[in-house]
Amino acid sequence: ICNQTCINGVCADPYQCTCQAGWNGTYCDQPICIPQCVNGNCTGPNYCTCDVTYTGYLCLTPVCSPSCVHGYCTSPGHCTCNTGWNGTSCDQPICSPSCVNGNCTYPNVCNCSTGWTGSTCSTPICSPTCMHSSNCTAPNTCVCSSGYNGSYCQTPICTSPCQNGGNCTAPSVCTCPTTFNGSVCEFPVCRNSCLNNGNCTAPDVCTCATGWTGSTCQTGNKLHTVLSEWWYLSVCSFNCSNGGTCGPTPQTCNCTSQWSGTDCTTPVCSPTCQNQGTCVAPNNCSCPIGYNGSICQSRTIASFLEIIQNELFYVFSAICLIACNHGGSCVAPNECNCTTSWAGLLCDMPRCNPSCQNGGVKGYTGDRCQQPLCNPINYDDTIGYLAPNATCQNGGTCISPYNCSCTSSWSGTYCQTPICSPVCINDGNCTAPNVCTCNTTQWNGSLCEIPVCNPSCLNNGNCTAPGVCTCDTSQWNGTICETPVCTPTCENNGNCTSPGVCTCDTSQWNGTRCETPVCTPTCQNSGNCTSPGVCTCDTSQWNGTRCETPVCSSPCQNNGNCTSPGVCTCDASQWNGTQCETPVCTPTCQNSGNCTSPGVCTCDTSQWNGTRCETPVCSTPCLNSGNCTSPGVCTCPTGWTGLDCNTCMYSNFYDKI
Repeated sequence: ICNQTCINGVCADPYQCTCQAGWNGTYCDQPICIPQCVNGNCTGPNYCTCDVTYTGYLCLTPVCSPSCVHGYCTSPGHCTCNTGWNGTSCDQPICSPSCVNGNCTYPNVCNCSTGWTGSTCSTPICSPTCMHSSNCTAPNTCVCSSGYNGSYCQTPICTSPCQNGGNCTAPSVCTCPTTFNGSVCEFPVCRNSCLNNGNCTAPDVCTCATGWTGSTCQTGNKLHTVLSEWWYLSVCSFNCSNGGTCGPTPQTCNCTSQWSGTDCTTPVCSPTCQNQGTCVAPNNCSCPIGYNGSICQSRTIASFLEIIQNELFYVFSAICLIACNHGGSCVAPNECNCTTSWAGLLCDMPRCNPSCQNGGVKGYTGDRCQQPLCNPINYDDTIGYLAPNATCQNGGTCISPYNCSCTSSWSGTYCQTPICSPVCINDGNCTAPNVCTCNTTQWNGSLCEIPVCNPSCLNNGNCTAPGVCTCDTSQWNGTICETPVCTPTCENNGNCTSPGVCTCDTSQWNGTRCETPVCTPTCQNSGNCTSPGVCTCDTSQWNGTRCETPVCSSPCQNNGNCTSPGVCTCDASQWNGTQCETPVCTPTCQNSGNCTSPGVCTCDTSQWNGTRCETPVCSTPCLNSGNCTSPGVCTCPTGWTGLDCNTCMYSNFYDKI
C-alpha cells in the first residue's frame, strides 16, 4: 500500500514505488536525463527543456539574437566575429586604413562617394583630368600649374595678349595666323618683301619710301625735266624687260642672251667694252672721253659737258677739239700739258681743291665725287640719269659703287634680305630680322623649332614631332596622351579612369583592379564570395546561396530542423534525440514499455497493459474484487487469498463453529 500514487511506476511494497525506466524519485515523478542537461531542465526522460539563452542537444548551443552574420555565437548574446568583421552581430566590415570619403562595404573594400576613388577613397576625381602637371585637390577642382588656367587647366596664359587673331597655345607663346608674326603676332607679314626701304604695315601691304611705288615698292617715280630728266630706276623683280621672263624665283629674271641684270635692263656687249666704256645697248659701247671704237679700244680727244654742282652727267657724243684750252700746250698727239689751275685732256676742267676723288668717274656723286652710288643705273649717250644715294635698304651704307655695307640684321646686294640667327629651321622663312614665319600647322617657336600637335598633347605629354605626342607611358597612352594607364590592367570589364585607378561595376566587382567579386547580401558564416553573387561555403557545416543554412551530416528526422552545424532542433512534444529520431511519450512509458511513436507505448503485454504500460497483467484474473497490482500478482481484499483471490481466509473458522 502506497500513501500516494506512484506517477511513473507501481507500488510494489508498502510505501515503495517501483519506477519505470527513465524515472526516479519517491513517487517516480523525477525524469532522468543521461547525460544531464547543461543549460536547462530535464523535463522528461532524456529530454531537456533549455533556458531561453541556449538550445540544441543538452542545451549546449548558445543563442544570439540577432544571429551572428559573419561569426559564431560563443556565449548567449555574444558573437565571436570572423577576421575582417565587427559589431554585436558581426555585420560591420572592417577597413584598415579606414575609408576617407566613402563606406566600408566589405573587409578592406571601400565604396567611394561620388567624386572620390582609391583604395581608401582619398583620391579626388577630376573629369576631365587636370592638364599640364596641375593637381586635382578636390572633386572636379584643379589647382593649375604656373602659366595655365581654366576649369581643368586647359588654357595657357599669355601675359602679353596675342594680337591680330593669334592664339595663346602655350604659356606666353602665341601661334599666329599666316599673315602675322612676332612674339604676340604684332608684325604683319608681306609674303613678297618690301623693297627700297618700304615698310610692311599690313598683311601683304607695303608702305613705300618717297620716290617708290608698287606692291613691293619696286617701281621708281619719274620726274619730268629736260636735260635734268632724272629717273629713279625700278628694281622690280616682277617686271622683266627686253623679253626676259620671271624665274626661277620671284626675285629673279631669266634674261635673253643680249640682256642681263635683275630686270633684264642691262645690255650685254661681247666682247666687253674697254677703257671704262659703257654697254648702252646689246653690243653697243658708249665710250668715255678720250676713247672710241666699237669696244672703246681707241684713244681720242673729246669735249665735256659742263659740271653741274653736286651731280655729274655725261653726254657721250663724238665732239673732238684739237686745241688745248687755258694755256695748255699740246705735247703729244691727243695729249695736253695743262697749267696748275686746269686739268683734263683739253685742259678745260678746273682743278678742285681738294681734288675730285675717285677719278671723277661715274659710279660716284657729291661735290668731290666722294659718295659712291649703289643703284643699278644705266647711261644713255644723250640723257643723264640721277644716281640717288638711298638705294642701300634697311640702314645699309653704300661704301663703293654698287657695294652696300649692311647692318648685322640684313644681307643681299641692297641689304634687302633679313638675317635670322640662328637660322630658321623646318622650312621656316626669315621674313624680318630674327623673325621666322613658320608653317604653323606643323611648327612654331622663334626658329620654327617647336613641333605643333593639334589637338594639343594632354596630361604632360610632349609634342616631339608635328602631330606626334610622346606620353609618360607609365600613366598615359593614346594619340594625344588622353587614355589613362592602369598597371596591372583593370579586370572584369573595369574601366581605367585615371592612372592606376579602376572604376568597377560595384554591383559585381570591387577592389583596386576590380578583382574582388561582390555578393549582395554578403556571404555568411565564413563563406567566400568567389564570383559575383556566388558564395562558396564550408559544405561540412553550411550551405545555401549565402552559406546561411546549417548542415547536419546526419539529417534531422521527423520534421526536425537543422539550426546550427550538426544540431537538430526537434518538436519536443513528439521527438527527441540528436537527429529527432527518438519519439516522445508524455507521460513516459512505464514498466519497460517502449515509446515507439509519439504518445504510443508498446508494452510487454504478458505483464503490462495500458496507454503507458502502467496496468499490470494477471494471466488468471483476480477474483473476489482482488486487484492485479503487478504482473501475475493479485492483491486480495480482506478475507481472501490465493493467487487469484479465490480462497476464503475464514472458511475453516465457520467450519469450527
